[in-house]
Amino acid sequence: MADETTSTGAGPDDGTRSEYQDKARAALDKLKAQLDELRVQADLAQAEARDRLEAAIDALRKRQAEAKAKLDDAQSSGADAWRSVAQQVEQLVDDLGDTFSKLASEVQAAVGAAGSAASKGRDAFLEEWKKARAEREKLLGDQSGSSSSSSA
Repeated sequence: MADETTSTGAGPDDGTRSEYQDKARAALDKLKAQLDELRVQADLAQAEARDRLEAAIDALRKRQAEAKAKLDDAQSSGADAWRSVAQQVEQLVDDLGDTFSKLASEVQAAVGAAGSAASKGRDAFLEEWKKARAEREKLLGDQSGSSSSSSA
């Protein structure tokens, strides 16, 4: 009774089942390898992007501190000088905004590159999986009563 899950008469169904399982397992193993590679690519891209972005963020913070110091200078400047310092601050903040926008675009591009790599891996797997589907379905069709066991 404990052996009811095995075939009762080692018939042709066993070979078909085994062949199907081998094909499906091979596809899933290949997917695992592609996912592992994607993880490596994402980690490398993330590390590279993080290093670049951290340097850019540090530079922006320094420039922000300079703009704040200029603003503090404007407060202690004479009646006419403060306007000149305030204009310098305006220009500094405008430049900071432009640089920040470029940095935000770079972050988006880094995220987009990882997404692109993921899409390529997904597409390669799905293409191969679909290409081999007819072969697997043929194996499933060779089994008696396979039409009633197609719930997935």
